Amino acid sequence: MLWGLFVSLLAAAGCVGFVPRTGETVSFGHPSSGVLLGGVPMPDAGIGHRRARPGESTRFGTGRLVKALERSTDAVVSAHPGTLPLKIGDLSGPIGGAHPRHRSHRTGRDADVLFYVTDSLGRPIESRGFVAFDTFGIAIDDHTGVREMVWFDDARNWHFVRALLIDDDTPVQWIFCSPGVKARLLRYAALFERDAEMIFRASWTLHARSVGREHDDHFHIRIACNAEERSNGCIDQGPIWPWIRQAVEKPADRPGAPLDDEALIAALLSDES
Repeated sequence: MLWGLFVSLLAAAGCVGFVPRTGETVSFGHPSSGVLLGGVPMPDAGIGHRRARPGESTRFGTGRLVKALERSTDAVVSAHPGTLPLKIGDLSGPIGGAHPRHRSHRTGRDADVLFYVTDSLGRPIESRGFVAFDTFGIAIDDHTGVREMVWFDDARNWHFVRALLIDDDTPVQWIFCSPGVKARLLRYAALFERDAEMIFRASWTLHARSVGREHDDHFHIRIACNAEERSNGCIDQGPIWPWIRQAVEKPADRPGAPLDDEALIAALLSDES
């Protein structure tokens, strides 16, 4: 009942031009000024992830974001035996809107993700919280009351970023991180990544923000609106990268959907036209 009233009020205010169907998710507005309708909850645990705050409600996102996080963390587990679940922090609240800890995270397209970390011998260990890494990839973890050094796991963090960047179903617009973290990842990729396109994408998508937090203790991931979401009021901030333009500007094929350029030309030239 409250949900229906909420949607009706948004529609009456001109914020939403339609009432979403049951099971439909709508990311409306800017990441820092919008709402989320019909959000999908991030599971508290999976093959490759654990929720950092499992008891809190700030775990809702679009289905595309939730699935991309699951696929990417699972990919790291598959590629690197012995990987421990990655901690996933805040997404959005159940209906998006203002977030108590963030200026953004309002439309279900943002997520905070802790880093993969190791001990001094390079063995994967669980990150117990948000710990800030310096340019040498070292951080001091004192969440247990005992100060200990932990190391940034270049290989696993790069594989996670790479998995996000090749996910065709969920175009990633930004992965916010500190300049030091970006430099470490690109340096690792220059040595071990075989696909130059991945390094090119990462060099633009990994981004140190000029205002706000430096993001030296976590990734802040933001996905772009796809074509259907745009038609429902989703608004991107910043550039649309060439490699995701097809996904965000043209709707996915479905019965009754407009033809893309190639299909339209083929239809016009066919004998049946």
